[in-house]
Amino acid sequence: MSARRVPAALLPVPAPAPRQAGRPRSEECRLRILAAAHDLLGERGLRALTMEAIAERAGTSKVTVYRWWPHKAAVVLDAMFAEVSPRAPHRASTSPLEALHGEMKALCRFLQGRMGRLLVGVVAEGALDPEIGEAYRQHWVEPRRNLARKLICAAVEAGELLRGVDVEVTIDALFGPLYCRFFIQHAPLSMGFADSLFNVVMVGLASPEARASLLPDWPSGRS
Repeated sequence: MSARRVPAALLPVPAPAPRQAGRPRSEECRLRILAAAHDLLGERGLRALTMEAIAERAGTSKVTVYRWWPHKAAVVLDAMFAEVSPRAPHRASTSPLEALHGEMKALCRFLQGRMGRLLVGVVAEGALDPEIGEAYRQHWVEPRRNLARKLICAAVEAGELLRGVDVEVTIDALFGPLYCRFFIQHAPLSMGFADSLFNVVMVGLASPEARASLLPDWPSGRS
């Protein structure tokens, strides 16, 4: 006698396969889009770049790109920000002021490179197109200022900066001259300039102990 066939509805449902370790699929897609925008910006420039081209290069749909970014300038600026940002969080043992100094040098290296030159085009477009200008402030300026704010507040709590420092003015004093030399080109933008700028600002804002540590050879650095 043949065995009775069990209805499919009564068969046990197999357990789903365990998910492989690694980044979620959506994060992998987002990173592909950023890489595509980064590469296409260098090949075509911002004006000739399109959301369709970014999606095609990333191997995804235009709808997926629009899910994360409202327009091409936002994608491009996020791609630039990913390149200039640190690859890993600052170590807990790192001095907040040393980390802030490192951010200045990271920005300086970025501005000296190929992507820095492309940033000029983004800013120029932003002067004429309010949407691109807002994207520049939202996706480039503000994230970098937020990181600087956190480091300055941490330096105050660690006793490296004097209490009562104006956080926004301090950010402008440390990073503004880098952009000034980059855009106006009245003088070279170099690592030496970034170091000297950091030292000059710290003479006025760092605590006596931090000045003695950071600026041992600077006359004002001796407590």
